[in-house]
This record gives sequence, structure tokens and C-alpha cells, in this order.
Amino acid sequence: MRVLFVTSQFPADPARSVTGSFKRMRMWLDAIRSTGAALEMLFFTPSNADASPESAARLSRALADQWGISGEVVLCPLESTGDVSGLFGRIWPAFALSKHPPFEPYRGKRQAEAMAEAVSRSPDVVLFFKLHGATTRWTCRGQAKVLLDLDDIEHLKFVREVSQPPRWLAKPLRYLWAPSLWWGERSAIVRSDRAFVCSVGDRDYLRRAMGVNNVSVIPNAAARVEDHPPSAEPNVLFVGTFGYPPNRVAAEYLVSEVWPRLSRLRPEARLLIAGPRPEAVPSFRTPPSGVTFTGFVPDLDALYARTRVFCCPIQSGGGTRVKVLEAASHGIPVVSTPIGAEGIDLVPDREIVLRRGAEELAAACAELLADPERAQRLGALGRDRVRALYSRDAVVGRMAAMLTGDAPS
Repeated sequence: MRVLFVTSQFPADPARSVTGSFKRMRMWLDAIRSTGAALEMLFFTPSNADASPESAARLSRALADQWGISGEVVLCPLESTGDVSGLFGRIWPAFALSKHPPFEPYRGKRQAEAMAEAVSRSPDVVLFFKLHGATTRWTCRGQAKVLLDLDDIEHLKFVREVSQPPRWLAKPLRYLWAPSLWWGERSAIVRSDRAFVCSVGDRDYLRRAMGVNNVSVIPNAAARVEDHPPSAEPNVLFVGTFGYPPNRVAAEYLVSEVWPRLSRLRPEARLLIAGPRPEAVPSFRTPPSGVTFTGFVPDLDALYARTRVFCCPIQSGGGTRVKVLEAASHGIPVVSTPIGAEGIDLVPDREIVLRRGAEELAAACAELLADPERAQRLGALGRDRVRALYSRDAVVGRMAAMLTGDAPS
């Protein structure tokens, strides 16, 4: 079997590519490896990235050394047609997905040629990871099975993000772009033999809203880790990559709205904001007392071992949050907004705490800091649930079965 893996997620440095999307990508690559298939990876790279054959060879070696993934790597830089700026840039996205700024660079001649060349090598399976790559101009002429992992439902994520900071007078006009994104997403699903989302809720929504029946659930997952005792440090943690708007907005909300209330309730508490690009968070420049931006953390297990409570104040985005699964897998009690824990089957107030608004989030974190027995009990129940439902090994096995056609739809 030969698999062509096409993605807009570019792991320029595999050692630092540890966000939720990259972890899901890596599960698919591990699943492909487990089938013994020959693998070709087509990465659409930023326009300023080195896409030379030498760079592709270096990435191939890095993926083999750091991820254990062997395969041919092809790099295709993105290119903008230059027709999505100014007045027309505000109008055209309402009529075509190809004019949405995040998707427009995938519609060029260079991307179509890269896809055509990859397909000419007769893959048995073409797996698009994320919607962006699937919007390139391509055809398999019925030769290959086409799979699409949406990960996030892009039109839902887009609509939610329009309502979030930063805000400006004309921003609500972007809601007019949503129908073309909805239609483009549906078209990509229909062109696929099977599409995948992270949760039953997302699957049922697409079946109901789009009338599509070829959508299956492949959940996000967390690797099993060794049990460790609760941290003696009163640390509250949030993890994310802050180049991603929902994480950036959530971190700012946590620092500016939740933290002042929490620190008044529990003066001994400390807030850790971990992840790359912390400078994108406005509060990074002058963090309040008790707040630490750690930047990229190479050893998250050690950071989780120092964490008493994990707080996920996500207000937008889509899919399911790997960070919630990982924190719970470490036995750490999780306090989250409903959107932050969306699609994750943890029982509220038994295996996770769900709250809305800064006052409620702060009070929930303070209560867990003040009640170690309840925190430990909630963390242990959440850990057991994640191990039962979101085992990484089990999910990789399901992915492999989908690739080989051995799994039920």
C-alpha cells in the first residue's frame, strides 16, 4: 500500500512541533507506519520557508530521527494571488472559499502542480490532514481512496472567532463569509470517501447540518503516563501555542480577568502560562504579580508534575482540546469553559469542572486549591476516564484500520 499524506501543518522543527494538531498528525503518521505502507508526505509550507530539495531531505531525516517516521518528503511553498486585499478582499470571501485569506494561497498553479505530481505516483490512499490542503485543485480520477481529517470544523471555528477579540467596527461583516466556508467544507467532505472529526457531537452536527453520511469519529488522545502524587506547589496552568488566536485570547482572558479574582481568593496561588510565542499575548509585556510566562517547555511531563489545577478558559475554536486530555491523563483536576471541554466525554463535577465567566472559573480553581482531597479525587477519576476512552494506542489502531479498510464506518 502507498499513502500520500497531504497537510497544511508544517513541522519545520519536529522537536518543537508538539501542539494538539501536530500530535494528531503524528498519530496518523504512526498509524501509517504500523500498516507497513510506503509513505509520501506533501507539506504546504509558508511562502518564506526554504522548500528546496535539500530542505526536504533535512526534514525527512528529522522526522525519522525524532518521530520515527520514514517516508519521502515534498515541500510546496504557498503563494498568494494577491487578490484578497483591499475592498475586494472584504467582498470576495463571501462568494468563494478560495478567496478566504487562510485558504486562498492553496489555490495557485504551484499547489495544483505539486498535487498532480504526487497523485501521478499512484497512491492507494490520499489522506488530507486539515481542510486547507484538500482545497487545492486536484483529482485522483477514482484511483485512490480519499480520506479527509477535518480535525476542527472550520466554519464553526471561524464564526466563533469573529466574536472574539480583537474587535473593530467592520469585523461583524465577516459573518457574511461563513456561508462560502460552509459550502467549501461540505464540498471537500463530499469529495472524500470518508471524513473524520474529533467527537460524536461534531459528527452528528455535520450529518444534520450538511446532510453528509460519510463522517466518522476519530477522537484526539493522550499517551498513558506514570501516576504521580499531586503537586505541593499551588500552581494553576494553561498550555497552548499563542500564535493560534483561540489560545491567545484565552490566555489574555485568564491573566486579565480570571487571575485577579483567583489571586484575591488564594493569594498563595501562582499562574503558569506555557507555550511558544507568548509575546503574542498582550499581558506578556507586563505580567501581573504571580503570573509567569514560561515560553516553550520541552518537558511538559515535568511541568504537569508541578501543577495543582489546570485551567482552560477557551472561548472559541473547534475540535477537541488535546491539552485537556493531557492534563487529565496526568491526574490533574481540570477547570474549563464548556467550549474548552467540548466533545470530551468527562462527567461535569465528577471528572471535570465546567464553569462560565471569570468569577466562576476563579472560584472553581480556588476551591480545588483549598481542598486537596477533592482535587485529588476529581483528578484521579478524570485520569481513569481518559485512559478508558482516549488511549493513544487504541486511537492509532483505529486510524490504521481506517487506512486499510478494516474498520466499520
